[in-house]
Amino acid sequence: MVLLTFFTLVVSIQLIIPSTQAYFYYYTNCTTGSSNYTQNSTYQSNLINVLNNLTSHALQSQEIFHHASFGRVPDRVYGLYLCRGDLDDPRYCSQCVLDARLSILQECPTQSSAIQWNENCTIRFSNVPIYQRLDVSRSTVGYNVVPLIPSEEVRAFLEVRNNTMAELVPRVANNGTKFGAEDGDITTSLRFNTRAQCTPDLSNEDCNRCLGIAVDQLQTRIGTWVLFPSCYVRFDLSIMNRTTAVMIQEGSRRISTNIIVAIVIPAAIISAIIIALVICLKIKRAKKFDAFKVRSGQDFSIIESLQYDVATLLSATNNFSDENKLGEGGFGGVYKGILENGQEIAVKRLSKGSFQGDEEFKNEVLLAAKLQHRNLVRLLGFCLAGEEKLLVYEHVANKSLDHFLFDSERQSLLDWRTRYKIIGGIARGMQYLHQDSRLKIIHRDLKASNVLLDEEMNPKVSDFGLAKIFGVDQTKGSTSRIVGTYGYMSPEYVMQGQFSDKSDVYSFGVLVLEIIAGKKNSTYQSGDDTDGLVSHAWNTWRENFPLEFVDPTMRESCSSDEVMRCMHLGLLCVQGGIDDRPSMELAVLVLHTDSYTLPTPQEPVFAFSRSRELNIPEGISSDHSTNKSANSITVTDVNPR
Repeated sequence: MVLLTFFTLVVSIQLIIPSTQAYFYYYTNCTTGSSNYTQNSTYQSNLINVLNNLTSHALQSQEIFHHASFGRVPDRVYGLYLCRGDLDDPRYCSQCVLDARLSILQECPTQSSAIQWNENCTIRFSNVPIYQRLDVSRSTVGYNVVPLIPSEEVRAFLEVRNNTMAELVPRVANNGTKFGAEDGDITTSLRFNTRAQCTPDLSNEDCNRCLGIAVDQLQTRIGTWVLFPSCYVRFDLSIMNRTTAVMIQEGSRRISTNIIVAIVIPAAIISAIIIALVICLKIKRAKKFDAFKVRSGQDFSIIESLQYDVATLLSATNNFSDENKLGEGGFGGVYKGILENGQEIAVKRLSKGSFQGDEEFKNEVLLAAKLQHRNLVRLLGFCLAGEEKLLVYEHVANKSLDHFLFDSERQSLLDWRTRYKIIGGIARGMQYLHQDSRLKIIHRDLKASNVLLDEEMNPKVSDFGLAKIFGVDQTKGSTSRIVGTYGYMSPEYVMQGQFSDKSDVYSFGVLVLEIIAGKKNSTYQSGDDTDGLVSHAWNTWRENFPLEFVDPTMRESCSSDEVMRCMHLGLLCVQGGIDDRPSMELAVLVLHTDSYTLPTPQEPVFAFSRSRELNIPEGISSDHSTNKSANSITVTDVNPR
């Protein structure tokens, strides 16, 4: 019975709804000349506050209209937004306001007055009052691109349009919402839909006047809209499928029902398939969200206590301006921000529509409330607003380790004392992840660009987007999708997709050798030797010339005993056998005591001679990091899981 009802509904929909074309418009009008404001002025600050207020209100309420003002004359700013009165989901309104708020400042960067008309909303600001003020000083007329109608139907079109608008305008002007719509047929093959709306703050007389002026500007062309700051009218035309219309009309004269069925049923089946797919996708997304809540081990409402208001982050980062940008990577940009209390933050703005970004977002929020250690970068919170996914971190002053370690000019700033402190701090942070936190975390992307340095050059491990959480008794995992950065990944992970805490140990070993040598593993070359830094470390160790491996900028001033111990530890961490690698707990012990005797390392599995090749299974990535970060949070290009 349910299936029959559903089928009947789909057939009915196909019979009564004509084919329509989706339309879209987007216009921005900026004032120019003497009304421009200067950057970092009081007016700009007031403008940001007004736009933040509008955005916050749209996101937190279901109201389609809101106005705000901020500051004192002559720097006072006035603003408002208006969403379409027929939106069936308030999220369309909030998303439109959010997008418009971002783009209007980009398109009108110094103008003291601007307006943007969008398909779903209008947003405007000005240096003069705009609330309860009729404004028809600026207009935009647009057209839809639709097929031409026969000349004999043009007169019917104009007559219906004029009559419809004559009835609709006073109806809109005299109702409280200041919105109205009308749909209907012009002929058997033409259908119209019209919309008219004023800002609700206008009086009935002003709304009627505004719409009247707009109607006067409607063109004879089919599908037209006229947009004013205070109101708009729109008259769209859709052309029905003529063959279907004729057949249904003749069917009323007892034409064969088989013909109608032959037309309607295929369309109904296609619609049913589409609806079923949409339902399945929604169920799948709901299950993912529920799984996220289960994995978090706590109600999502608790995690929401970490959520930031989008307006706060927009204000803190100056609308994600390029001047505040710290870096750009595969998952989006990272921006410096300053909150109202003076706290410095780093905001990672995940790329819109990125599947990777969704996964990284879930992982990092999941870990946010659980990981607290002085050698881990602290995730302060997050923000979900429409398509915006933002992660808020503590700001780390000295950027990332690779910013110093692999730069010939900055390299000398890292003396051995500093490097030894960095190695020890990374080891403690990784020990916490593997053993001391409430969860056992496998990082899976430990590298120099994911180690941030604070003002005292203390290291903080960052970027948990690729991390995996292990169960209480779990010691290893496997995957068919390899993610991370080649050169830091362990052989069992690259070859077989197996990962464990010893995979992180391997990455730590590579990182230790890089810190000692001041060279990057994936790009290291020495004469004809192109096997990499690990191979060079093994060769100098085996030939008993380990100090030749040390960065020349500190070779004369370093502690040879500490360097030898770190190099020994690094070579043990990159052993081919998992059991031959030390734990991070043991690594911390080795770095803080001389009493432990280390076993002799064997040739690392990736230290091949030039006559041997590394064969990577087909379908597994060997991509290198393309980090461009200044204060990188997640900037590694990886394959999706």
